[in-house]
Amino acid sequence: MAANQTNRHALGRLGQEIVKAELGGEPTSHKAPFDLVDFNKGIAYEVKTMMAGTELKIHISKESMSRKRAFLKEYHLKGTLIAVVIHGPDEVNTYTSALKQSKYVSQMKAIK
Repeated sequence: MAANQTNRHALGRLGQEIVKAELGGEPTSHKAPFDLVDFNKGIAYEVKTMMAGTELKIHISKESMSRKRAFLKEYHLKGTLIAVVIHGPDEVNTYTSALKQSKYVSQMKAIK
């Protein structure tokens, strides 16, 4: 795996750990349609983690959205989009919205 891809993967896992601690849910397997699923609450979380200073926009491909919609329908879940924005070692902000194909973080609701 290339260094940049390894760093992105590690950043994504960090975001998932932050969301799991804040909202719950269990991590899914690699390449699953969602990052975390809480079957008790009926929610599937799509977690996008990014560093502050980058373009804070989320985009999910049409093919990925199709897989996500099929998963939600099959398991009777609600899809939720979560953005984790890392400003530095001591500052992390999380945001939530309904699952959408494209979304700016500025359009999302802050969790904390």
